[in-house]
Amino acid sequence: MERGPILTILQEMKGTEKELDMILWGEDNPIEIRNVLDVETLRSANGIRVTTKQNYIWFDASHVSAMWQARDDQAVHETPIADRSTSRTTTSL
Repeated sequence: MERGPILTILQEMKGTEKELDMILWGEDNPIEIRNVLDVETLRSANGIRVTTKQNYIWFDASHVSAMWQARDDQAVHETPIADRSTSRTTTSL
């Protein structure tokens, strides 16, 4: 998975009660991330460091095979920010 959408979701979680579950390749149980205080990119191509109230978490975004988050009522009517494209181009043939 690319780092950009993961960073967007984690940034949106800062200071909220939202939780994010991720499955990493080779793992049977999801990792749960909650109480996010800070998110930063690492020097590696896909490295992310997450600071929560409980833990420091370092992971490589390329090892994330799935993520999910409980949605709120507003999510039924809006496209998640991580899925929105900021630049749309069309090509005529």
